[in-house]
Amino acid sequence: MPNLDLIYNADERTRAFENHAAGYLISLAGPGTGKTLSLLQRTEALTAQGVPQTSICYLTFIKEISNAFVQDYIEKFGQESYDANHPRISTLHSFACRLLRHQGFRIHYDGELYFANTADTDADDSITVLGDLLPFVVTPECHTPAQLRLHIKSIKTAWRDTVDPATLPAPIPTILSHSLNLFKAFRLVDWDQTIPLSHALATSLRPLPDWIAEIKHYYIDEYQDFNRAEQALISFLAQSATSIVIVGDDDQSLYRGRGGSPDGLRTLFANPAHDQVSLIRCFRCRQLIVLAANTFQQAMHAAPRNMIPVKDNGQILAHHFKSSKTELVFLAEFLRDCIAHLPNPPHSKDGIVCLFPSWRVLDSYFQKLSPLIPCIKRKTDPHLNRIWLERILRLVCTPSQRFHQRLLLNYYDKIKPRHKNLIVQRVVQRDISVVDALESLLADGGLTGKSAAQAREICLLIEHLAGKNPDTIAPHLVAKLGLDLQFVTTHMATLIDSIAEPEKDDLITECCDLLLPDSKQPEEDPRSVLFLTIHSSKGLTKKNVVMPGLEAAWLPGSADGVDIEERRRLFYVAMTRATDRVLITYPLTRGRNDSLNFETPGRGRPSPFIAEAGLHDTYHV
Repeated sequence: MPNLDLIYNADERTRAFENHAAGYLISLAGPGTGKTLSLLQRTEALTAQGVPQTSICYLTFIKEISNAFVQDYIEKFGQESYDANHPRISTLHSFACRLLRHQGFRIHYDGELYFANTADTDADDSITVLGDLLPFVVTPECHTPAQLRLHIKSIKTAWRDTVDPATLPAPIPTILSHSLNLFKAFRLVDWDQTIPLSHALATSLRPLPDWIAEIKHYYIDEYQDFNRAEQALISFLAQSATSIVIVGDDDQSLYRGRGGSPDGLRTLFANPAHDQVSLIRCFRCRQLIVLAANTFQQAMHAAPRNMIPVKDNGQILAHHFKSSKTELVFLAEFLRDCIAHLPNPPHSKDGIVCLFPSWRVLDSYFQKLSPLIPCIKRKTDPHLNRIWLERILRLVCTPSQRFHQRLLLNYYDKIKPRHKNLIVQRVVQRDISVVDALESLLADGGLTGKSAAQAREICLLIEHLAGKNPDTIAPHLVAKLGLDLQFVTTHMATLIDSIAEPEKDDLITECCDLLLPDSKQPEEDPRSVLFLTIHSSKGLTKKNVVMPGLEAAWLPGSADGVDIEERRRLFYVAMTRATDRVLITYPLTRGRNDSLNFETPGRGRPSPFIAEAGLHDTYHV
């Protein structure tokens, strides 16, 4: 198959997407080089040939990027066109979840499913899973939740890497067996289990469900961030398609911790059986930013793929300061000036973003700068009443979901750990719901006294939620949240009337926002400075990008080997989010009460990536 770079010059390579007829087209697309435009142009070309848009499917890695593709589609073709007819657009995980929801009954995953990261250290659903699983697997070598979490992480890694976890050393096979029994009983699927489970299910289906079989043209975006299991599922889906267009950038692979690697994309691009094309005209970043990115590429690998800037000028600055105090004074003044020069009204891409290598560094700078300038971050502290309300509303929508029922037990103080163990054992042994387990234990005397009273309360609550009567549901919410009865009843009636809508998550979010407005995620003011981790900035474009506190201690930190390669890619991604200006700062010293003032290698020294990008950091008085 041809290298289409030899057929189309750098300004014409969108035509390679438009003209691709069958088989694989693999595109290496640098940041801001028009991959989305190329996919939209391909959609227009296919539609002109009479291809129905329902036979086109766009799949990517994270929801933020699929949402961005929807907005780009609407911007090009219009809201009316999108509402009338559009390709399927989702993450690969959402695609796999849909298959499991529709066909999971074939592998005893019938009914509503619950998806979770069962090794998460902070989420109470994962803590609940580990607490329920531990009594089944406890041994002298594995007798704490922390020890069990490490083994679960090994299982998750195996799932991501297409390795059978049952082949791992003891005690993992035993833990795996009990985990699968528990997961299946509660209709729970781990996020990393989702892909291999759906792949195995799809392989067994003859024929494939119509909604998959009718897809003839796949667009796979951000391929470099997919792990081996995800790549294997994509390969399986491609077998029944006419064409597959895969786009990505090995220099923007950021998710090694989830099994992502640039190697899969590089292998596909090097395969002579596939058409290949590279996008190198950078429409996003101005000339000086592209120059720094190209210079930095030489440190990233032996064969840099230089971009060609479309726009001239630009600015990229690096300053160091005597102390974090003087750095903050400068940053506040700089950011105020950026805000003052925003157009009215500002477009999203006109704004300002501060990017950080970790939440620890982000939180430190947010705490110091938020009193001085308008700024926002997307990570908020959990609102406990909102979490409870969300779970209640999910049970209104899906009252038979067993793990949602299980999570309710955590809110009843007379249901002690020993009672929960009895309930979980009965659910697993008999493959019944939590409500059925409670009623069974009440009937045979397994729950007595205060625990029995609360068990009856739980059963009554779930019965009322399943009944979907606002008049019987609202009093439960009023008792917990202290709200007005009529107010709650009205909003519950609205939710229940809309339950048939496909986007239940949006309905639940809207209802929670109305009932608990203090817990609502604040709307992002386009005139505020956005604080993000670099990982969260994928797909982002802003006029001004600032990287505060870029000390060697945080980037690359203690990374080496393949880890430092990914840390370089983080810096590359951060730098290329900007259209016009990049500012990098760091202090030589930090104050006594600074949360980042602790002994660690690289503190007070510049990230080596600054010099590798050909930048000279100047001392700013």
